[in-house]
Amino acid sequence: MSASASAGTIVVTDGETRAALAAVRSLGRRGWAVHVASADGRSLAGASRHARADHALGDAAADPAGWAARLRALADRVAADAIFPVSEVALGNAYRFGLDADARLACPPRARYEQAVDKHALLAQAQELGVPVPRTLLLDPAQAPAALPAPFRYPVVLKPRWSRFWRGRGWQAGEAAIVRAPEAFARALRAPGLAAGALLQEYVPGSGEGVFLLAREGEPLVRFAHRRLREKPPTGGVAVLSESVRPDPKLLAHAEAILGALRWTGLAMVEFRRAPDGSAFLMEVNPRLWGSVQLAIDAGADFPALALALHRGEPIPPVEPRVGVRSRWLLGDLDHLLVGLRRPAARRATGRGAGRLVLDFLRGFADTSREEILRRDDWRPFLRELRGRLRA
Repeated sequence: MSASASAGTIVVTDGETRAALAAVRSLGRRGWAVHVASADGRSLAGASRHARADHALGDAAADPAGWAARLRALADRVAADAIFPVSEVALGNAYRFGLDADARLACPPRARYEQAVDKHALLAQAQELGVPVPRTLLLDPAQAPAALPAPFRYPVVLKPRWSRFWRGRGWQAGEAAIVRAPEAFARALRAPGLAAGALLQEYVPGSGEGVFLLAREGEPLVRFAHRRLREKPPTGGVAVLSESVRPDPKLLAHAEAILGALRWTGLAMVEFRRAPDGSAFLMEVNPRLWGSVQLAIDAGADFPALALALHRGEPIPPVEPRVGVRSRWLLGDLDHLLVGLRRPAARRATGRGAGRLVLDFLRGFADTSREEILRRDDWRPFLRELRGRLRA
């Protein structure tokens, strides 16, 4: 998977995202001429020194058909050898408007992708495989019961069958909610993000854990895991400080069983929820690059380059990611700090006082953590991110 074997021209979508920035840096270092597609042509990834240009394609969610046509035209104009869709909307547009028929598009086969993103079908299949899942019931919001059906008890979770689904002429984002009281149940079911089907689930307290894999026809080729050290918000959300670890053997076995049943080819993040008693339950499969993929790259598992090599039929070398590598998203970590200082409930959730929060944040400048966005050899994305934050 050398630069000479992989060099060509590629279009990477969703330049606004951290995942796209990681992909642009990864592929640019390997000799690819990387063109970034973003909404306005002034994106985070487009500011990287590894980006040849940042092309404004408009909003992929608001104008899906136009966006897909402009992406195809861009790929033709720059004579792209490959197109790398990063987000779920970009993948959805690619399938809906026929871009997956273009051999240049690096994406999973459509039928398998649709199996993976249908949470109801996925959980049913996982249960057949013996993978633990939360108690789940599929509801039609238009005909859902007014009261919580037995044997569920509050609190419960209402989540969309699909994280994104087609509605009218565009994509609707799904909405998940923890429902704690009867009066909120019917109201939550009316949320637009549940219009295509709602999953009623028992609430599993605890924290999220993911297993990250690259597979070919269900055979795992690369495995990776990390643990979240800090999140935004502090009570649970997006990881802002993470450390690479060895995958938990049980979770890895469950993840590999699921991808094997799907005969999965490509990238996947298999997400679990770890309860306080140590048990873990499958939540979903995210078949795309994840936000903290830079940590995996720093640890030696270069998923963007590996996924592209897989798509092009190149051999995938053995990969043994290093453990103990840390990655920090600086502005996300700053948000973690500020929320913790402003909200006593957030401090209680993390078990740390204000002084400890400040000290932990400052230690990030002196320990071995690598800054995810701010890199000495590629600092312009951080300046663009900082300017955007100051203007917000």
